[in-house]
Amino acid sequence: MKSVFKKLLVALIATSSLAFAQTKLEYNLSSGDKFKVLQVANQDIVQDMNGQKHEMKNVLEGDFTFIVEDVNDSLYSIKFKFDRFKMVSTSNLIGEIMSVNTNDTIAEDDIEGKIFSQLIKTDLYMEMYKSGKIKSVQGSEELISKMVNAVGNLDELTKDVMKESMKGEFSNESLAKSFEQMTFIYSNEKVNIGDSWTNTFEGDLSSTNIWTLEGITNDTVSIRGNSKVLFVNLDKDVEMNLNGDMTSNLLTSKETGFVNSMITKSKVEGHSIMHNMNDLKVPTTIESNVTYKIKKHVQ
Repeated sequence: MKSVFKKLLVALIATSSLAFAQTKLEYNLSSGDKFKVLQVANQDIVQDMNGQKHEMKNVLEGDFTFIVEDVNDSLYSIKFKFDRFKMVSTSNLIGEIMSVNTNDTIAEDDIEGKIFSQLIKTDLYMEMYKSGKIKSVQGSEELISKMVNAVGNLDELTKDVMKESMKGEFSNESLAKSFEQMTFIYSNEKVNIGDSWTNTFEGDLSSTNIWTLEGITNDTVSIRGNSKVLFVNLDKDVEMNLNGDMTSNLLTSKETGFVNSMITKSKVEGHSIMHNMNDLKVPTTIESNVTYKIKKHVQ
């Protein structure tokens, strides 16, 4: 009888310990919370054009702020605002392709500067589930209109063409998919240290992600991600279809669930089809390194 009772007691303790170890990872935000995000992205593109290597480098820096405006049982309403945007694009064959910094004074003939300056003058709004999945983004129509109008006097047809081309990157849907790559990291189920779960990102850069909970301290949750990545670009001049791998290392706040730091590295390979060069098929490799650092309660 004692032996049976002892076995039941051991089983109960083991079951209780397992339940206690399980953790529900999710966002726990409050109205009024502010998060300042600092992003740095480096991208190296190499194209082998009949034995001549075309090497391009893109460096992007962005500062933006998330402000939680409303909270209900399943959704967070968040205002998003760019504070600074900088991008420098160079080529070993062409030289500087583009240079934009919204902190700089914009020259009268700087069309790109005028367009991208509107990023820091327009608020966007999103609804996000507690898992980090973005339900919706609003405000891109106003942003795109401001960007087009900043160019100056244009006829309506030219404006419509510009607006349509910008939707690929700045539409509500495109922005939602872009934001998710920083926010959508959690499982809908409770997990233990060592457990893994899967989700997917969609968009020009789509991926299937396997996330693993590596550790939990008093303040921080450590998560590792391994992803299979597909990059597709369908442009009238250049078409890309590349695939490869991405790794992600995250530290998130145990208190809020928001990312404290995130580093992603990816490499994709395949071909570019140059439609303006008789559909020349060019071997292409893209390597990217992106770092996010986030601080809470920015004044």
